[in-house]
Amino acid sequence: MGMNLPSKKGGSVSEINVTPLIDIMLVMLIIFMVITPPTVTQMAANLPEKTEEVPEEQVPEDQLVAAACKDGTFALNRTVMPIEELAEQVEKRLKAKAKKLVFVDAHPDATYENVVTLMDTVRDAGSERVGIASLKEDADFTACSPAPAAPVDPAALPPAGG
Repeated sequence: MGMNLPSKKGGSVSEINVTPLIDIMLVMLIIFMVITPPTVTQMAANLPEKTEEVPEEQVPEDQLVAAACKDGTFALNRTVMPIEELAEQVEKRLKAKAKKLVFVDAHPDATYENVVTLMDTVRDAGSERVGIASLKEDADFTACSPAPAAPVDPAALPPAGG
């Protein structure tokens, strides 16, 4: 680094010494970096304090559960349907309900895009709140499989051989 000295004629140096200015700017930059809190973008969520697993027998019949399946399809209350039909069904069923809540469930191998699409569709269909079902193992995920048939009363069956 060179340095300009005044000439022998006695003239002054007309250049500004920027080294102290750079030192001050670096110190100020470090101070502002330490003082400024990191900006974190978060989505507001009301999380329960304790999660309880509800047995399938106790789930209300009118509760809506939309699911994103492993193969890219969607289901509403265990009925597989296209996303457009799912939106129509959710909108129709929510009109009569005072509490507009839909739960969203997803297979562990479902794509992130399908889950977000499902959540957006449910919200656009009129749901005021979207609940998210807890994570399940592959074998425990039944939201895309058909509901088990109701047990048949043997007394109601016609007699055999008739």
